[in-house]
Amino acid sequence: MIYIFIAMFFFFFFGMPIAFGLLSSTTYYLLFTDQSREMLSFSARVISASDSYVLIAVPFFMLAAELMNEAKITDRIFSFAKSLVGHIPGGLGHVNVIASMIFAGMSGSGLADTVGLGKVEIKAMKDDGYDASFSAAVTASSAIIGPIIPPSICMVVGAVVTNTSVGRMLVGGVIPGIMMGTGLMMVVYFISKKRGYPRMKRATLKEILKQFIGTGPALFTPFILVGGIVTGIFTPTEAAAVACLYAMLLAMLFYRAFGLRRLFRILINVGTGTGALLFVMSAASALGTLAARAQVPQRLMQLVSSFTTNPTATMFIIVLMLILLGMIMEDLSLLVIMGPLLLPVVHKLGINPVHFGVVMVLTLQLAMITPPVGMGFYITCHLAEVDALTYSKEILWFVMILVVVVTLMCLIPPLVTFLPDLAFGK
Repeated sequence: MIYIFIAMFFFFFFGMPIAFGLLSSTTYYLLFTDQSREMLSFSARVISASDSYVLIAVPFFMLAAELMNEAKITDRIFSFAKSLVGHIPGGLGHVNVIASMIFAGMSGSGLADTVGLGKVEIKAMKDDGYDASFSAAVTASSAIIGPIIPPSICMVVGAVVTNTSVGRMLVGGVIPGIMMGTGLMMVVYFISKKRGYPRMKRATLKEILKQFIGTGPALFTPFILVGGIVTGIFTPTEAAAVACLYAMLLAMLFYRAFGLRRLFRILINVGTGTGALLFVMSAASALGTLAARAQVPQRLMQLVSSFTTNPTATMFIIVLMLILLGMIMEDLSLLVIMGPLLLPVVHKLGINPVHFGVVMVLTLQLAMITPPVGMGFYITCHLAEVDALTYSKEILWFVMILVVVVTLMCLIPPLVTFLPDLAFGK
């Protein structure tokens, strides 16, 4: 099995797209081990991997995020957050975090947050006298709240690959997402106080209400989603469709941001993005199937058991492994590959699968911004036009507080499971 991972990293190193790298390494292994007769069954596996009703939620969430971006709702969210917390020391840093938390309840994607809000946030902070590297660090670390607070594309995929309730996974991310935002704001506050970063004039109640009226309809999106799922009005997949319809009505009728011609282009962009995402998932599932046939889950169980049989210690081992892998691979690919492989270990030790799933998603998001090779790391460097070394020094403080959040989640499972149990029963 080691040959397939060597081939995979070889393909990635030379710039092959992720999906093709996964498929090529799987094909290489089948040919190398004289299992070419298995090609047909693996081809069927690649096709069936994306044949899931639950996964219909993915393109809907992607479309909702694209519509929000196109309607410039991100600018309105930023202005509203500025009126709320701009007067605190490190004002625009706090605005950055709050805006990301609000946008997380609409887009479900960390990269959508980075691209949609990132340019606005970084430019505003730089213009107000903040260091470019600090602005980039705040933006990158707050953007990963996107896949934690519902709705979340990663949570949907994680629920599918770990055979867990999508509703429980989505609701399970609420408390960790709030903890992440609070922790990041603490770091922003102390760094800003030390460096003397500016703060803004306190907004009047009238100004706050004015910003709320302009942003208010968009702010109801997460409440409609979570409320509908928890009360049983609609399933998570139906909730994604409702969010999409609501975003379309807001963008085209309420804000009048664009017409049918632009909507057609948006649909094409989302279709392309969805196709690429499902292609990666399908390719990763083929590799995961191969790993399962090679009894990798059983070997992982034996390996972990040789160190400890304690569930909490096992969670820490899994987190460390995922951070190392997540620094060099895309998060959704790792979810599809590692989720089914680690699930037998989780069940064997009696770990709650919702707890495991949420910790896994958060850890992979953390790995994305961890120096030196995280995907979010380089995207934000490019947006802020800063060198990687300077940015690495700034983001370490934010990574450390997020590591504390992950640690608390591993030590205290109810931080994840309390709300799902309250909403859906134990």
